[in-house]
Amino acid sequence: MHLSFSKGSSIERLIHYPQIEIKELARALANVDPNLRNDELPKDKTSIIGDYCVYLIRVNRNLHAILKSQGKQKELDLLYPKAIATNSPIEANILFSSCFILLEKDVTPDFLIERCTQSLSHIYKKYGESLIYQCGGEKALLIAKENAQDKRGAHKKNEENASLHKIIGLLAINLAMEKSASGSTKWINNAGSPSIEPLHRLLSDYAKSNGISQKGIGKSSFYDKLRTSLNSLYDE
Repeated sequence: MHLSFSKGSSIERLIHYPQIEIKELARALANVDPNLRNDELPKDKTSIIGDYCVYLIRVNRNLHAILKSQGKQKELDLLYPKAIATNSPIEANILFSSCFILLEKDVTPDFLIERCTQSLSHIYKKYGESLIYQCGGEKALLIAKENAQDKRGAHKKNEENASLHKIIGLLAINLAMEKSASGSTKWINNAGSPSIEPLHRLLSDYAKSNGISQKGIGKSSFYDKLRTSLNSLYDE
């Protein structure tokens, strides 16, 4: 979630803070500027903001008690540096997770909903199922697990893509070197790298002669993919 602080709204800036207050989150959930004074709050939002505050205080006191029972005093000192109250700073991920059941599609800004659901997987991976269940029951737990799994899957896919690029790059170099061994200079460019154009022509002609679809190996696509593969050989 990229943000320009000079252009973003007060709610957009809030989701990037490392610590926030319950009263700030309660107002943001109601789509109200979190920096307003109490006497500036819209009259039609005052009641629901108050209810949000009461709920968030109770949930976070419960989360605090669970962590304390698990002997996680060091974590508690970071998550809850002061006694839980509407104006006390609380670590952002745990507070955003705690508001899960308060999210409403037609009330809560979409980017705030996204921030809260992302926090579920963070807290789940760090502190386990019991805290997430207290934040939003089975639904919150399911979302946290799915998001955590999606990130692991994406990381694995990125690793596989990197491996594939290196294999293609190595094959391209060896093919070009083999072809240039006959004395032809077109396979290796002046920089000592494989020349992409003759490699594309070679593989394209092979595909044509063997009835293989050329979808995905058009000239532009081939050039981009092979250049990426060759560059990947020097990536850590």
